[in-house]
Amino acid sequence: MTTPIEKYIIIHYSEIGLKKGNRSFFEHVLRRNIQKMLNDLPIGPIIIDYGRFLLNLKEDSPLDIIAARLKKTFGIAHFSIAYPGGPEVEVLKKQIVEKIGQTSFRTFAIETRRIDKEYPLRSRKVNEIVGDYVRTTLNKTVNLSQPELRCNIQIYNKKVIFYFERLEGLRGLPVGSSGKVVCLLSSGIDSPVAAYQMMSRGCKVIFVHFHSFPFTDKRSCYNAISLVQTLTKFQNRSLLYLVPLAKIQEIIIAVAPAQYRLLLYRRMMFRFAEGIANKEKAKALVTGESLGQVASQTLENLAATSQVVEMPILRPLIGIDKETIIKHAQTIGTFETSIEPYNDCCSFLVPPNVATRAKIEDLVAIEQKLGDFNDLLFKIYEESESKILEFPEKIQIAGV
Repeated sequence: MTTPIEKYIIIHYSEIGLKKGNRSFFEHVLRRNIQKMLNDLPIGPIIIDYGRFLLNLKEDSPLDIIAARLKKTFGIAHFSIAYPGGPEVEVLKKQIVEKIGQTSFRTFAIETRRIDKEYPLRSRKVNEIVGDYVRTTLNKTVNLSQPELRCNIQIYNKKVIFYFERLEGLRGLPVGSSGKVVCLLSSGIDSPVAAYQMMSRGCKVIFVHFHSFPFTDKRSCYNAISLVQTLTKFQNRSLLYLVPLAKIQEIIIAVAPAQYRLLLYRRMMFRFAEGIANKEKAKALVTGESLGQVASQTLENLAATSQVVEMPILRPLIGIDKETIIKHAQTIGTFETSIEPYNDCCSFLVPPNVATRAKIEDLVAIEQKLGDFNDLLFKIYEESESKILEFPEKIQIAGV
């Protein structure tokens, strides 16, 4: 019997491997994110090791919790519980049999990847020696195409490791590697999915939720907090602004034809969100708009509402249909919260018929009747709340 061996988790990344000269930056961000995701758990150090990460485990490391969190960490392609193997194949084959001896399986395959060309045996030879020992010792059958158990052996950088089950990650880029964006978050289905899509491309997302309290109740705020809590599992820490829009809406309602009100609300939201983005050093705004999904999301209306800001407005769902968006929401865990009843600020005193092809000059002419709305934007900024949400769940509440 061989002596007991330690174990760790081997983590493989996806797109980072294509970054060439910038790869070390992306590796650093991903390692930082993994550490944050696991910072309340008993684990050892995380080592960047020849194009992969080795997460050292302790005796009391909770594998189920660690695996669940790694599955929600963008940038990880896949990971496995791994074991260091002996440098000699005669020792390695016994270690592998020792680990799988109590496992229930009938067929198996050995798959070796030898990156270290100084290792004396080729990959095929390692497969033959280890496979023959498993077959004869445990009386199992080799099946290279669809084995019930697959043993992966990696030989690299003067190391030998082996692992069995491969757990899939989210892939994409590590959150924070592409900078910050500000997402206009409703309590509905679309915008949380848009935020998730931007996280998958490496963006740290800051959230801004507009509400019409006291003209409506605060259910949309509670829903927004719940949505951000769910999304924070993918980026560890989130900042949410809760912004009262009612005062500006009152003034717009007093001077604007009914069919333009929603578009004027959106223009004000974009102005405010751009101010938050500048404050937080974010580089773009994000919305859950999808072309043609509702009357306010025609090409003409998207252009008319976008015109008031200088920074880019990213719309990751622009060409995606509602059914697909719903499936995404169900997958990431936001759908059930998004369909809970709430009073959205955009539905406050808005008629059923919204202008579908608004002209920018018409909206500008109406806004000239509003007076100095920059003062109004500053006032609602002062009345806004900010909340910091963390994973594992913590909430800090403060005034802006």
